[in-house]
Amino acid sequence: MKKIIAVILTLTMLLGVCVVPAMASGADTEADTKADSMESVFVEGENSLIVFVTGIGQSYSYLFDESYVQEGAFEKGTLQDYENYAPLIAEGKYSTRWNLFNSFDEAFTDTETIFAIVSVVLDLLVSGIIRKCIIDEEDVQTIVRNLFKFNLVDEEGNPHPRVVTPRYAMPVSDYPYAEGADGKMRSEARERFFSAIPCEDIAKEKFGENYEDFLYVYNYGAFSYTSKNVEGLHDFVETIIANNKVGAKDVVLVPMSMGASVVSAYMDAYPTVAENHIRRVVGIVGAWDGTEIIADMLTQQYCDNSADLFYNGLISDLVGEPWGYVVNIALRIFPKQVLRDFIDMALRGLATDLFGPTPSLLNMAPLDRYDEIKWCISSDVVKAEVDNFYKAKANLINTMKNLEKEGVTFSFIAGYGLPFGACTSDYSMFGFMKNAPTTNSDEIINIDSTVPGTSFVPYGEKFEDTDGRELSPDGSLDISTAVFKKSSWYFYEQKHELEYNNTALSLALNLATGVIKTVDDCDNLEEDGYYYPQFNDARNLSPLVRSYIPDLERYCEENNYVLTADEQALLDEAKAMIKNTANDFEKDNELIEKVHDMLVKIGVYGPDSEPEKSEVILNKVLKGANDIVYKIFGAKGFLDFCA
Repeated sequence: MKKIIAVILTLTMLLGVCVVPAMASGADTEADTKADSMESVFVEGENSLIVFVTGIGQSYSYLFDESYVQEGAFEKGTLQDYENYAPLIAEGKYSTRWNLFNSFDEAFTDTETIFAIVSVVLDLLVSGIIRKCIIDEEDVQTIVRNLFKFNLVDEEGNPHPRVVTPRYAMPVSDYPYAEGADGKMRSEARERFFSAIPCEDIAKEKFGENYEDFLYVYNYGAFSYTSKNVEGLHDFVETIIANNKVGAKDVVLVPMSMGASVVSAYMDAYPTVAENHIRRVVGIVGAWDGTEIIADMLTQQYCDNSADLFYNGLISDLVGEPWGYVVNIALRIFPKQVLRDFIDMALRGLATDLFGPTPSLLNMAPLDRYDEIKWCISSDVVKAEVDNFYKAKANLINTMKNLEKEGVTFSFIAGYGLPFGACTSDYSMFGFMKNAPTTNSDEIINIDSTVPGTSFVPYGEKFEDTDGRELSPDGSLDISTAVFKKSSWYFYEQKHELEYNNTALSLALNLATGVIKTVDDCDNLEEDGYYYPQFNDARNLSPLVRSYIPDLERYCEENNYVLTADEQALLDEAKAMIKNTANDFEKDNELIEKVHDMLVKIGVYGPDSEPEKSEVILNKVLKGANDIVYKIFGAKGFLDFCA
């Protein structure tokens, strides 16, 4: 009997040895056949994986309650393991989420935080009366630490144990789904990806029905250790190359904004193609050399007209009309020096307790200003981390040039022609910084950072010495000094968040696939089949593509409405504009407004409501009062005027 059992076991093992490799071989062959059967849109004929490396505010982090970090919360591993957090996020079992600053809800229920806030407010009021700042700086630091406690990382670069920034080492097509309350299947991860990087239609047109198989995103916390992000990116790239569906053996990295700092450090740590697997790098508004905003904030350097902005612009812009005018007037209760001291104190608190222990933020200052910000570095561990990054930044161009010799191409897409904080109300505070009037930027990052080597004069000005220069149409940029001038594209007065500039995203994917490598490949539509002018206009298609066209199509279907010839012609014109890669900001916006008016006329939307007469009167009265007060007192507090 034992011999029979032994024979059976032996045969079983032999069968397993033969069958398993055959099955594996069959699976590999099937995957290879599928990949080989695809007609590659990459010019070399071999597929690559498109990896977006997110910018600040594009990665979402999730906060979970205490039960998920208690011992034994999971059968295997901890909250930080993909197998555990992926289903929780997909099912919506998190407390809150954010894309930059954490929720302050818990901080405002904390007794220490509340006492610190009350103390600062009372001290500020007393300071206004005695005309001397008596605010306890420790209270300010306590507020900063407690408000941002879920953003901060420890000295090993680890986030708060209750916080997860998910990393999906898989294509968008494999992102986890879960059934929602409405019974429909949805993917939180997929929605977040296409919300941050709305390239769905462009990618589908480029790659076909299986477009999601080519798309990847490398997420990381904006508050982090760059070295950990680099190692994470390396593991990510190795994993997706080993497991992708399209037979790709390399990657195209598309760093956006802060993502450029991660890619810079990655190329420095893994400087050869054999190590980093990079085929191309396509930078979209990348912070290759940080931004002057960070250095100005950390050194408390403000522009010459900062007092005017503070008393008669900044706050009203942030709060909005009409109550911003009331705040403007109320601020004059405090003498100018008291407010200045308080602002300096608040910025010092942010510098020492938020930036100081956070290498990823410290790394965002320009290379030539690193010495200025060293004062706020919190520890030797952080200093060693940041020192290493700035060495990589100093060697960045050499690193790029060496990779270029191995066949890697580098391309840059950027906005210019704006001061800091020019367009977006949330960023208006950046107009307060020293370099705001002297920069040429996309309102957040100066152009010589987003396109390395580009020379510029302040926005609104022109180069006077034009000999030997290659100037932008407005005369404010000289691209003759750009490191990769033949593969750099500039969008005039384009704000930093260019996700709804479909021309820029379309250009990025054409660069990613190698269809376009330099401006010479796309400067003539008839000859090249593509036209992406090196200098282009800004564009924002968000209302048109997210609302107007879908709402119109839905209305027509639900109401059996047939567009008139004129209405159809206008819709066709709008769709043609979307496909037109030569942007004209004013004409495009005028056309978008016409589509909106058509939808109102048809009945898709109701007419824009007129403001109440009382609101108009209130706004005029408060603005008038603000203007009178400013004319009398200027950029001063009431007590300053009496002194």
